[in-house]
Amino acid sequence: MANVSWNRHTRSIAGVARASQSRISFLNANAVPGLICAFEFDASGRGRSLPEAQVKGELPGQGNWLWLHLNFSDWRCRRWLEQTLGFPAELTSEICGPPLRQHVSAWEGVLFGHLADFRREFDSDSTEFSWLHFALGERFLITGRVRAVQSAERLRQVIGVGHSFARPASLLSHLLSLYTDSLDMALHRLSDELEMIEDHVLDEHHRGERKRLMLTRREIAQLHRHMRAMRRALQTAERASIPTPEGFALTAARLNNLDQDFADMEARARFFHDEIDAKLTAETNRQLFTLSALTAAFLPPALVAGMFGMNVEGIPFTGAPWGFWAAAGLCGLSSGAVILYLKLMDRG
Repeated sequence: MANVSWNRHTRSIAGVARASQSRISFLNANAVPGLICAFEFDASGRGRSLPEAQVKGELPGQGNWLWLHLNFSDWRCRRWLEQTLGFPAELTSEICGPPLRQHVSAWEGVLFGHLADFRREFDSDSTEFSWLHFALGERFLITGRVRAVQSAERLRQVIGVGHSFARPASLLSHLLSLYTDSLDMALHRLSDELEMIEDHVLDEHHRGERKRLMLTRREIAQLHRHMRAMRRALQTAERASIPTPEGFALTAARLNNLDQDFADMEARARFFHDEIDAKLTAETNRQLFTLSALTAAFLPPALVAGMFGMNVEGIPFTGAPWGFWAAAGLCGLSSGAVILYLKLMDRG
């Protein structure tokens, strides 16, 4: 994506990129709308959680930097970014607005974009798609979302156990690696699901597997689609010579490997779907053949019974005491003749 020009703005965001020489100022505790979490990192890369009341004033010491995770459903975040970090209004709209596609862009030392993530649920992990917004500077990383994302929560846990990050770029790279880890786990889970479906299909227990396979194929296709979009966004940024962290190239390479795995799994799921359809078709044909054979076997007796049941003069065996048994015998002989004919045709 081409760099965006902000000619109408007198305040340059290059001052944000030079924040390593000047301190970043914050308004006050009440002026951080939509704050989900905040972490301050020292020169050694160790992070500590900041209560909302402490996200104010100036960052102490040289070499410190900040990670803020915001809820962009609060529209006051845009004004806060403009007033605190000096973002132009158009850039703020690009970062906080609803994205149309996954992309990575840059403007005067600030890397920003929208990438895929998994939605975080309270009871269990989900593979439902959710957007991750980010803005990366020399001394800050701002991430945002509208719906809760898993990677940010896992990153908080990683920081909590003492993992250090030297720069905001390394923190963002680790955030993307957490998403690929989730993709990898989903890949193994879906692969196990396909193997179970395969066992049931080979055991001729495919009655309820068709719906199960359709749900699995749908999830595989969705994950593959979002994964390819992220890989395309990272590769496009690299081809456009946008300065990205080193971890982006590693993430793109890992996504390339996962792409092949997902493609193979989609092919397997399609093959199993065709296999189940073939088995169901064969079973339906057998049932239709049985029904057709029964219909053909009972058609001549129905014809004989219909003829003897006509209320007209001259019907044979009307006055004979053994007339019923004679008609029944004709019905049986006609059915036997049809069954014998079908068997001879099957042998031929």
